[in-house]
Amino acid sequence: MINNFYITPKSLRHMERHFGECKLAGSYFLQDTFESPADLLLYLENSTQTSSVIQTSNTTIFNYSLTDGRMAGMVGIAKRNCISEQHFSREIRDGITMDVGIVDEPQFTPEFCIVARRTSKGYSIITAFPGSYARPFARKGQPSKEYALNKLFWEEHVLVRLKS
Repeated sequence: MINNFYITPKSLRHMERHFGECKLAGSYFLQDTFESPADLLLYLENSTQTSSVIQTSNTTIFNYSLTDGRMAGMVGIAKRNCISEQHFSREIRDGITMDVGIVDEPQFTPEFCIVARRTSKGYSIITAFPGSYARPFARKGQPSKEYALNKLFWEEHVLVRLKS
């Protein structure tokens, strides 16, 4: 099923962090595949997701996978226990101080996720990133069940950044 996606100015500012070789920790799209959020939006106009997950009553995660041999980008998270303790740094991301795993080799993937809010106009993209679904950062004000799941996920996972 092809969905009607659009990007708001606020979402665009957030999404731009995932395009090009960003200096922030986390996933990023390869410029050869998707140069900008607008390129990604064009791709979505004619593509069908491989699966989707309803996160909340109006938020859905759409999973896609490139099938033409191209890689979407670099995976930006890893299991915490897969990175040795001496390879961690601390970084502030979206107002949260968190551990970041420093890795020698990038892990590329053909998969990517679109997190979107259902509206009367279609699906407003909240964010997009290469790799499989990652829970949002745990924040005060989230429903208690969601907060607990998000907190547990980020206790077990870390963002990664390439060693410079």
